[in-house]
Amino acid sequence: MMSGTIHGLSWFPQFPDKFVTWGQEIKLYERTQHDDNRRSALPNISANFLATETRYQYARCVQPSYHKNRPIIAVGLGDGKVGICDFHETVDNSWEFTPRQQRMCLCLAWNELDHNVLAIGHDRHRSDSCITIWDIERGVPKDSVSFFGHSESAHSMCWDKNHRVLIAGVSQKQIKLFDLKQGNTTCQSIQTKMVHGLAVAPNGNYLCSYLDSVITLWDLRVLDHPLKIIQSGKNHLQLSWCPTRTSLLTSLQRESPFITLYDIRSVDAESSREVYHVKRQLQPFQAKYYTSNKPPLLTSLSWHNTDYERALLLSEQGNILEIRLPLSLLTTYSNHKKLPLLPQRPLAIANSPIRQNSSQSTSSLTSTSILNSALNFEILDHSLSKEDLVEETYQRALADYGLKTEMHVDSLPLTSYLKSVWLTLGNLYREERLTGLKSVLGINLGHTSEALMASSRIESHVLQWPDFINSNNLVCYRSEQRDIALKLCGWVFEQDLERYVNGLCDNKEFSRAAMICVFHLKIVFACDILSKAADLSRNSKDPHDASMFRIAAIALSSFNADRCNSTWRNQRSNANKQIQDAHLRAIFSFLTTENDNFDAVLTEDGISLADRVAFACKYLSESKLSDYVKQLIQKSIENGDLSGLLLTGESLDGINILQAYLDATSDVQTVALIAVNYFHREHFTDNRIQYWISSYLDDLNSWGLWEKRAELDIKIENLRTGKRATRSVYLSCNFCGKSVSNALQEDARMRSATSNVNKLSSCPSCRKPLPRCSLCLLHMGTTLNITLPSDSTHESLGWQSKPFSKWFSWCQTCRHGGHTEHMMQWFKPIYQHKQRTAEKAKRAQKICQHLQVDENRITLPNVM
Repeated sequence: MMSGTIHGLSWFPQFPDKFVTWGQEIKLYERTQHDDNRRSALPNISANFLATETRYQYARCVQPSYHKNRPIIAVGLGDGKVGICDFHETVDNSWEFTPRQQRMCLCLAWNELDHNVLAIGHDRHRSDSCITIWDIERGVPKDSVSFFGHSESAHSMCWDKNHRVLIAGVSQKQIKLFDLKQGNTTCQSIQTKMVHGLAVAPNGNYLCSYLDSVITLWDLRVLDHPLKIIQSGKNHLQLSWCPTRTSLLTSLQRESPFITLYDIRSVDAESSREVYHVKRQLQPFQAKYYTSNKPPLLTSLSWHNTDYERALLLSEQGNILEIRLPLSLLTTYSNHKKLPLLPQRPLAIANSPIRQNSSQSTSSLTSTSILNSALNFEILDHSLSKEDLVEETYQRALADYGLKTEMHVDSLPLTSYLKSVWLTLGNLYREERLTGLKSVLGINLGHTSEALMASSRIESHVLQWPDFINSNNLVCYRSEQRDIALKLCGWVFEQDLERYVNGLCDNKEFSRAAMICVFHLKIVFACDILSKAADLSRNSKDPHDASMFRIAAIALSSFNADRCNSTWRNQRSNANKQIQDAHLRAIFSFLTTENDNFDAVLTEDGISLADRVAFACKYLSESKLSDYVKQLIQKSIENGDLSGLLLTGESLDGINILQAYLDATSDVQTVALIAVNYFHREHFTDNRIQYWISSYLDDLNSWGLWEKRAELDIKIENLRTGKRATRSVYLSCNFCGKSVSNALQEDARMRSATSNVNKLSSCPSCRKPLPRCSLCLLHMGTTLNITLPSDSTHESLGWQSKPFSKWFSWCQTCRHGGHTEHMMQWFKPIYQHKQRTAEKAKRAQKICQHLQVDENRITLPNVM
């Protein structure tokens, strides 16, 4: 237990784990880590007693210095004597100052810039100065330039943060500013009675003082009038600024158990002259520290100079308590479109200078009672500690993001999600058109000829398990459109599967490679991949991956499609809850499907949308595939998933996906650049695209990136300025679905060029007959539209005009047709009849008009 009564306490500015107490005795303590096996020198905190100062008793005021080599304090006594001590027993009389006239020492202040300079404030005497400037390295002050304030009293003092200017409250009526460079002849003064508790804020701009229950806030840059006056209910006992917060002012009031906090805030900026304050009160001593039914009254407070919002408190009974301020929460709107509660503390506490400086103290980080208490805090939303979206957008713009689509996305500062999106769009963009899989597969084309032809060419195949002998077979679907869709999704055909899977393994995508092998019924190949992954993951940081790959390989090796109904299916639902890898979950879901129900695979969000769509193109029927694609498009619009552009391409649904992504992320840069690079000009009539582009251009202007803005303007003007090339129409066989025209083109290269007309009445691929002409009932043939060389220009022109009569011609609605010349002969009489009828009607109209004119004509009589 402590002996004697403590009147005050203070941390040492340069020693974060040491503090001093004074009263009847002056003692030095060191804050230590909490240890149940070691007895503490103080009852409420873990501390070791280091030394005591025996020369001075009943100190009136004590001020620790800013010296770094050893803890030094200045002690002011009731008789006016001031001593400098470092808690060593050796006595040096030169470190003691006695005023010429005996009177009480009221205040002390060390200079933070010059650690050897001490300001001493005494009570009034008519023949002596009240302020003394003592440079302890030069001995006791004797020169007149070291004395200020003749026949006055110094009630409180502090130093300016940036200059050798002493600020003192004197004679209950003035605040004076003494510039040591100008001596003691002149000073700046403010007429006010608020002369107690002078202290300068950590930012060096604000000065506080008080009198009784009124606090006055001053702006040191403009001292003509107070910046703010704060009225409280009780008289103040002590004012102090929190050194780790720019503008947090604390007050202890007489006969009060509370700490009063005033958060001084500027209206628009820190340099503003308009400020307001937010007040709150804390009761630090909990019920277990009470010695009576009433909470203990507070008499002294000392802020830690480096550790964030940490302080020592002294009660009237002499009990010492260490506290951290409770978390102060504010609401703010982040660029990630969130409205979080943010602490009034640095988000990166671990790397801040404050924490680094205090790391030397064993107590600042290791005190279990502090770290585990409600006075500590954690970041509420970890996404807010990530790089700000505005900064990300700026860095992307500097890297020519979206201006050079041929640039490899790995060289850009993008997330893996955006890299995947840009790679997908680049693979999907063909022939200056972003055609989505919805159009490729002919979904939502209605009853048009293209939709009917697409559905008529779908083939179904029964797949056999190549590695097992079983009767459980799967049905897959093939068509030219589905093959194109698989290629756009990134998948390959059977003959290139091994090379494709090896590439995935080289990229460490073992589980995805095994999943694609299983989808192609290559079970043994998938087992080899998982075994290889287990061997390579054995030395990784996460041994769980190696064990999971090994267990999956063992499970796959024992798979049998005939027996999976009894054992595998019963365990799959429970096992999937424990398997963290989505691709492994999809493997076992696929192997345990019933009645071609692949919902477990198709709804696995951990798998990329491209892989799920490719799987659907392989195993879903036409109607199920159409419903699934529509469902994915709607879900992409709801979630703002840019991967859905794989399905929609450049369409209204694609614009809706971009808008939903913008609403979710505020990333206007990405949506604007996708629109510029992959959407044609006819879509730019949508006001949303115009808004995206103009908003991003405004961002580039605000950052001063004029060259990037100009490059984007040029790209917008030059990109696809010409009209889009019309889609080519070709003839395809009803049986095999291959192009008749392209086959004839290839066949023509092998034919002799001597024949002027090459007719063909059957498909060059499958040799099935072509449709019959509706008029002559002969199989329609076609002629090659290849210009053959000729010596005569007129003969060449004549040859080019002849094949037209043999070309195909059909109705786009009923699909009936025939040879062009036959169709023209059939409709020619009808056309001529209509033409003759029109001519007769026109002549009849002219006759009627002529007769009407004759009836209205008036004959005038001759006048003689």
